[in-house]
Amino acid sequence: MKYLCILSATLFIACQPAKKEPVETPKAPTLTLKWETDTVLTTCESVIYDKQNDMLYVANISGAPDGKDGNGFISKLTLDGKVSVAQWVTGMDAPKGMGIYNGKLFVTDIDRIHEIDIASGKITNTYPVEGAKFLNDITIDESGKVYVSDMSVGNILLLENGAVTLWLSGLNGPNGLLAEGSTLQMASFSQGTFSTIDANKQITQRADSIENGDGVEAVGDGAYLVSSWNGMVHYVDADGIKTIILDTRADSVNAADIEYIAGKKLLLVPGFFKNKVMAYELSK
Repeated sequence: MKYLCILSATLFIACQPAKKEPVETPKAPTLTLKWETDTVLTTCESVIYDKQNDMLYVANISGAPDGKDGNGFISKLTLDGKVSVAQWVTGMDAPKGMGIYNGKLFVTDIDRIHEIDIASGKITNTYPVEGAKFLNDITIDESGKVYVSDMSVGNILLLENGAVTLWLSGLNGPNGLLAEGSTLQMASFSQGTFSTIDANKQITQRADSIENGDGVEAVGDGAYLVSSWNGMVHYVDADGIKTIILDTRADSVNAADIEYIAGKKLLLVPGFFKNKVMAYELSK
């Protein structure tokens, strides 16, 4: 009988499910303010890093976001936040998204796309976009294809070999774009979602409840930073779990089209109506 009891106890223990070790959820990174520019920028909507020249370029609307007033310009900044040339490139209306490829800076401007020669600081080409109402962000893939979002119409356009064509339509307020291989990452301003568009133009939602989605930047390990124009930056991990890592709404500071410099772990945030760019060190 004693042996039977021991055998029963052994079988009972053996049949118990193994205890699972707790899985630690990766922590979201933190941000530390490193610098901010003087308020000499004017309605700054986006910022981009030029690695070749180690400079920052800032798009200044300098008026209404849809106003054809000729006031828009691009500024040059150093990496420590000093304004090198306040009005480096002028003659635009409401410049917003920017992309760099092969020594050229591409800039959206309501219903046209400017191509700027970086070496001379001159607009060398302007591409009208028929039917466009509010061109916003730009991303450029490794082959030089320029993708542009039209937030008001709901389109993504493609500029290739000097011609602009419709790439994808029927979207709900597309704003931030990021080309990665054969896919595009997209933040929706109207829908508040962050999604991936694959090579077949199929859309897969990665995260939702991102108010006024604006800029998109990759930070490695399948994670992204997605800004909300009204003043937040979200960290979205590879599983689509999002965490707010910056919130400046209480101070009425916007977070428009962001830039992330991976080699310097530096996040750049245009403050839009606050007329300044803020730089944060990202720590994982």
